[in-house]
Formats: sequence, structure tokens, C-alpha cells
Amino acid sequence: MTQEQRLHEIRQMLVRQNHLVTRDLAEHFNISFDTARRDVIRLVATGQAIRVHGGLIRNTDDEGLPFLTRNQIDSPIKTQMAQMAQHFIHTRQCDFIGPSTILKKLCQLISGTNLQIVTNSIDNSLELMRSEFPEVLLLGGIVNKEHRFNYSVHALDLLKGISFNNAFVGTASVKSDGIYLPKINDAELIKVATSRAKRIIVVAEKHKFNNPKIAPYMAVPLSQIDVLITDEPLPDEIKQNFAPTTQIISVIKKKVS
Repeated sequence: MTQEQRLHEIRQMLVRQNHLVTRDLAEHFNISFDTARRDVIRLVATGQAIRVHGGLIRNTDDEGLPFLTRNQIDSPIKTQMAQMAQHFIHTRQCDFIGPSTILKKLCQLISGTNLQIVTNSIDNSLELMRSEFPEVLLLGGIVNKEHRFNYSVHALDLLKGISFNNAFVGTASVKSDGIYLPKINDAELIKVATSRAKRIIVVAEKHKFNNPKIAPYMAVPLSQIDVLITDEPLPDEIKQNFAPTTQIISVIKKKVS
């Protein structure tokens, strides 16, 4: 059994049992403790579960963990994805960066870079305010405290008058036709921001593809995405949903069995 197959089964076991012990996983799959521990680390690093002493517990929120909870999960893979996104950042350009724990890490990485950033994310703006540059425009409006973004009709109108070099966006779920978000206001704002960008860059871990969690509002059709940054290589049946010109980048090149 490959690691990918084990991870799929572990996710199903978490739905039934909520809490799993690493040593029990090693016995269940007839693998070494170190191999089981690597499986646990992979699930935790990609945000699919929370690590606890001796094992892991599942995500119990239908819409995913609240932003502040997810933000406490130290994920080296998310950092690698943010570093990959950083390659598309250049001085003296104007970019939009949406709410996302990965994109918050991107904001940490570009601190001190001379460019303009527009965002509706409270946490992105806080990271970007740590140095003189980038110049930051935080869109105003009503604050969604759980997902930590701002929204207003005025913000939509303001976005319609801005031309972005890049629009960096995250997602709760990737379906066969587009990326989806749990809140209609967030999806509406992201839709307008990406329509004003020369290049749309999406960050999405593999587990968000066909994610069953509730995220009913499409933000961006897959056909419009220019760059997808993900953690693990995607199978061909998922890749074919994107436009032939979409650049798909996975930061993990090889699967560990």
C-alpha cells in the first residue's frame, strides 16, 4: 500500500473515530512506527488533521478550522508553497493577496519589498505593516471575525478601478469547474479582484480537491487560473480540468511510500 492510499484510509478512519494513535496506525497497516509517524506528519502539515500527543485528531468543523486555529499549525509544506508564490512577486508592481494561511506566510516573506499590495485580509495587512514596504491598501467593510476578511460594496467598486499584476488567492475547495469558498461575500470580492488581474495565482493543497466540506460559492473558474501552486503532484484526471496553459506547480516532487 502506498502512502497516498494509507492517507486516504486514515482520513476515513478519522471521520469514524475522531482520534487516532500513531502506534495503532503502525499496527493496523503493518508498517514501522517511523512510517506511521511520517503519515501523521503529512496529514498535519497539509492541514488535514491536528497533531496531539501520541497521534492526531480530525477537523470537526464543517467549513474547516477557523483561521486563527489553522494559523497555529506550523506547516513546512505551506511555507514551501508560500516561497513558490514569492517567485511571482516583483518590485514596483501592484498585487492583490486574499485571505489564506499560506498567503499570510507569503506576506511575511515579502516584507520590505517595494511594491503595492491590496488585500481584504486583516492578518495579511498586519504582516505587511511590519516594515515600510510594501505599500498596503486594506479594503474596508464589515469584518468576518471567523474567516478574518473585510467586505463592503465600496470595496467592490474600488477593486473595479485597480489593475493588478497578480491576484493571489486561496480556496476552501477545488471542484471540477472552479475554486469555491464558504462565504458568498468572500467569493464575490475574490471574483472581482481576479477579474482585474493579469495573472491569477491559486494556492491549494491536494486535499482541497473534491473536498466534501461545505463551500458552495465559486470564486474563480478553473479555466481562468494561470498558476496553481499545490503540495503534492496531481493526477491527470484533475489536471485535465484546468486550461492547457495553466502552470501547475507542486512543491513535493516525490511521494514517500
